[in-house]
Amino acid sequence: MNKKKIKAPYQDMDLKEYKLFDFVLEFSEFRQFDDLSRFGCENIDNNLIRLEKRGKIHFKNKITICPTCNSTHTVKNGTYERKLIFLRIDEKLCTIQKYKCKKCGKVFYTNLSSLVYDNSNITLPVIDCIENLYQIYGASLHKIQFDLKQQHKIEISHQSIENILLSSNYKFKYDNWTYSGHYLFDSLWVKINGVWNYLLALFDVKLNTLVSIKLVESEDSKTIYQFLHESLRNQKKISIGTDLKHEYREAIDKLNVKHHFCRFHVKQNLNKIFKDYIYQNQVTDEENEILTQLKEDIYEILDAESVVDAKKLRDKLINNKYPENNFINKILWKFIIPNFNKLIIPLENSNIPLTNNKIENIFQKIFPKHIKRRMKIEKGILSRFMLKLNYWNVNNVN
Repeated sequence: MNKKKIKAPYQDMDLKEYKLFDFVLEFSEFRQFDDLSRFGCENIDNNLIRLEKRGKIHFKNKITICPTCNSTHTVKNGTYERKLIFLRIDEKLCTIQKYKCKKCGKVFYTNLSSLVYDNSNITLPVIDCIENLYQIYGASLHKIQFDLKQQHKIEISHQSIENILLSSNYKFKYDNWTYSGHYLFDSLWVKINGVWNYLLALFDVKLNTLVSIKLVESEDSKTIYQFLHESLRNQKKISIGTDLKHEYREAIDKLNVKHHFCRFHVKQNLNKIFKDYIYQNQVTDEENEILTQLKEDIYEILDAESVVDAKKLRDKLINNKYPENNFINKILWKFIIPNFNKLIIPLENSNIPLTNNKIENIFQKIFPKHIKRRMKIEKGILSRFMLKLNYWNVNNVN
């Protein structure tokens, strides 16, 4: 008999290293974490095992502990079926292992708390995906529904998506003793069923985030004072910056804390007052020059680089002896001079911002106009606001 050397077809062999669980599904509990992520189960804890039996996903516990008596002497006691929606593989019929305690006789089920909430069929990775889509992009319900179908092969109703957003429970995680003492305060107008409400917000300059919010029906000074008093109880209170609303001044004066005005809002308000006065009155060229010079002198004070310079410019403004009329007296002696200290406080301390731009920026990024006008319930406003704030905090943490 002739002997022939036959070479193994190694060039046709796959480079994958096969393991036992690739051939025997019952050993799939030994799959690695990366494998579980393909089935939307990347968040399950080590005690929860995912198997594949007879074409169905099967869940059981590695170590079974009776929830009633904490005994580990348990036996299997059948299974029950449950439909679950997974990321990337959509809805699947699963079998869940049941157990019976040999000590107390209690029948209990496999603990799925790391995978899905009780009385829900949407797994936690799907919920995280929906919350992330809203946090990052501010997508509408139907856009989130479309993205889940196109990118993750999940079909879920827009009402289920709405329920997930409403049930989100993000909360502030800052300890009460960590506030810096330097704050900005403002309110955001939001509509609930066509009625305007106010979302009061307190911003910490050092933490670079909102530390307290409250939805109220009125923006009066009493409501604002109660909000600030509750938010800053037993806290450092050095300064609070606001725009020029009279209600803000009354509330903050009661707190005995330094109150400073936003430079941008001061300039914006002055510019509007001067324009309206010139437009509504027959102002001569000479009067127009005087008013223009007055506005420039006030702006020079606002743009001063130090407290000393600001005080010199204030004295110069007073000594210029502008003509006495109701409009000039209102600007000088009812606004600039009485509130001079509130205009220059940021020059005394570099920790105090000149403007409220930071809190305004948060409002614009979290709740733009097209969103804040169409809310229907209070819970929807607060849950959406907190979700967007969470994304802000992740990207702007100091």
